[in-house]
Amino acid sequence: MPTLIRSVFLLLLALPVRAAEWTTLVSPRGQVFPSLLLATANMPVPERTKSTVIGDPSGLIGVRVRAERDQQPVRVTIQLPGWLRDSTLDVRLAKAGKWYSLYPVLEWDFARLRDFDQAAPATLAFELQLDGQPVERKIERVRLRSVNDAPYFVQDGKRSTNLAWMFAAYVDEDHPQVRRILSDALKTDTVKRFDGYQSRDPKQVMKQVYAIWRALRSRGIRYSSITRTGNGKSEVLSQHVRFIDESWGNAEANCVDGTVLLAAALRKIDLNPALVMVPGHMFLAFELSPGGERSYLETTLIGNGLPASGKESDEAAFANFRRASERGHALFQKSRTHFGDQTEPEYQIIDITAARDMGVVPIGARR
Repeated sequence: MPTLIRSVFLLLLALPVRAAEWTTLVSPRGQVFPSLLLATANMPVPERTKSTVIGDPSGLIGVRVRAERDQQPVRVTIQLPGWLRDSTLDVRLAKAGKWYSLYPVLEWDFARLRDFDQAAPATLAFELQLDGQPVERKIERVRLRSVNDAPYFVQDGKRSTNLAWMFAAYVDEDHPQVRRILSDALKTDTVKRFDGYQSRDPKQVMKQVYAIWRALRSRGIRYSSITRTGNGKSEVLSQHVRFIDESWGNAEANCVDGTVLLAAALRKIDLNPALVMVPGHMFLAFELSPGGERSYLETTLIGNGLPASGKESDEAAFANFRRASERGHALFQKSRTHFGDQTEPEYQIIDITAARDMGVVPIGARR
């Protein structure tokens, strides 16, 4: 009998002690984007955050809890087996009656996130303790997105979040394939070396860009229209983006793929590229001098008119490059009045240097 009483007593201790006012938080809109987690993993901590937001100031998954009394101790644990080690936050809620958003620093398996290329459902578990006693465990079914899916705008009621800088995470200037592209570009004899802006000559800058363009054209990179992400949430705008090795290995790229590939090569030779996004399309911009005038390229023309053999004269290749430049300038002029309008999220200029300065790092997937 004493053993039975002790077992019942231990069982009662393990049960929730009382109801609590709390809810789970999964952003954006109940989805988990590996690309977003990887791109912001080393982003600097904001200097100022709301006093009611505790834990990871850049957190996307957490809970919202109402304090029952002043200085109430709370523990939050979040679990996603196979993807996330049990992650815990212990805090004290300062003031009774106030709502607090609590975000543990999540211990993701980043290597697995980098390799995840097929969206699938996943189950997040949230555990809450108040005053050292278990309160409740909640289960949330979420959608784990492919690492190739880049979220770039979130509409949450009247609030909106611009994530266009996410595309900069696919510009990987340190990817080994970029070095191979530059090596191939030098073999075209268009330039003797890549010196960035050292010459202070816009014509020399254009020659360097053309050398890279011609190397990619010789590779046989062709336009592909694959962009759909399978996102069922109209409040979250996202785009499928191939990584550099995928574009190179498959010899095809959509407008975004080709633009981030060229931007990575330009970053590697110390030029300043930007990604120009308009509704349903993206093209490349780059500065002709540091902080100066920009030139533009329509990247989908890179495989246009390429002979089946892949071999062509320098004159034909340069004519293709000139058409791409003219088309890029025309596209920019057509859209220039829309940039900077917060009500038009599909018009964006993503400066890669500015994105790096704010802490957006290359995802670096599947090298």
